[in-house]
Amino acid sequence: MTDSFEDLQFLARAQTRIRAMQLLAEKPRDRDELVDRLGISRATLSRLLRQLEDREWVTQDGAEYTTTRFGSAMASDITQLLDTATTIRQFQGIAQYLPFDELGIEFHQFQGAQITEATSSDPAAPARRVGQLLDSADRTRILKQAIDPNASRPHYETVIQGKQRTEVILTHEAIDTVTENCEMRQWFQEMIANEVPVYRYDGSVPINLKIIDETVVLSVTDENGLVASQSPLDFASGSLDCEVTAHGCFG
Repeated sequence: MTDSFEDLQFLARAQTRIRAMQLLAEKPRDRDELVDRLGISRATLSRLLRQLEDREWVTQDGAEYTTTRFGSAMASDITQLLDTATTIRQFQGIAQYLPFDELGIEFHQFQGAQITEATSSDPAAPARRVGQLLDSADRTRILKQAIDPNASRPHYETVIQGKQRTEVILTHEAIDTVTENCEMRQWFQEMIANEVPVYRYDGSVPINLKIIDETVVLSVTDENGLVASQSPLDFASGSLDCEVTAHGCFG
């Protein structure tokens, strides 16, 4: 057990060691490429390769080096650990507002997600990011339990003009908002008249969710407003990207 911890400590003490393992796990590389990619001297590289060979993580084949079976496994696992640590750091400020249990999602499914946070200097950043995605989209699929008329207007206009395909699911709370707002009620009547699919969901949904082309977007607000998170989709499959917009979560 001590030897195993020493191996982990050896990698953790220098980012260059981890990066070298990752590079060599991708494909065989020669010394010139490793020096260039790692930004280290030849003497440092020689010492590093010798240390990796001593642990049987790396082997030399002619002028090139590559990971062994053991080295590939170590590189894969340490990369996964780093990805998890990175995701934890990204989400620590908003994780409390994400309904993991209600939606049956796991933390690792957020790996690789892009987060756009509202700040005191730029509270509109999340809405602006969603707008950017919507502006260039060909297709949207939307699940809403709360609707902001101002934020919804550009999307409605794009759909009515035939520039974007959409499907909308509204909870009863969202439908109540639409019914009470004359302008929004007219929007949805016009969309339905134009055969835009609009559905009602009678259950409770703790999120607003958008699938914009192949990007899943979920909005998160703090305890003073709506709390939203992602739906139980398998983001780990790589078929969809994920973004989180954090509204009002700054201190």
